[in-house]
Amino acid sequence: MKKRILIATVCGLLCGIFCITADIEAGLAKNIAQQLPWPAVGEILCNRSLLGFVIGISCLSLPHWSVHGIVIGFTVSLPLAFSCLMTPQDPVKLFSLTLLFGMLYGVFVEFVTTVLFKAPQRKAIA
Repeated sequence: MKKRILIATVCGLLCGIFCITADIEAGLAKNIAQQLPWPAVGEILCNRSLLGFVIGISCLSLPHWSVHGIVIGFTVSLPLAFSCLMTPQDPVKLFSLTLLFGMLYGVFVEFVTTVLFKAPQRKAIA
């Protein structure tokens, strides 16, 4: 179980780093100092790391690992998506992209953890 938590959390952190880099490269934040303030960078890193951690500890009984990743990715990304509504440039677009990428990151983290590293989700103890 510790292996799954560690792999998923590190994978979530890497997704956060990718998310920040993709924002800069895509032109959503032309200059990291001007367009993407440090609190936002911290929020993205914390949120994506939390996404990995929640996937690692979750015992939700869902039919497939990909569904588990989508559900956790959507749920954990909601607070970050709502904070995107306060941005001056395209808040609705950022809201929907944050949720979409949260679900994709959830599937990616679950794939790496469950399939590549063979650390499957444990069933809940009743």
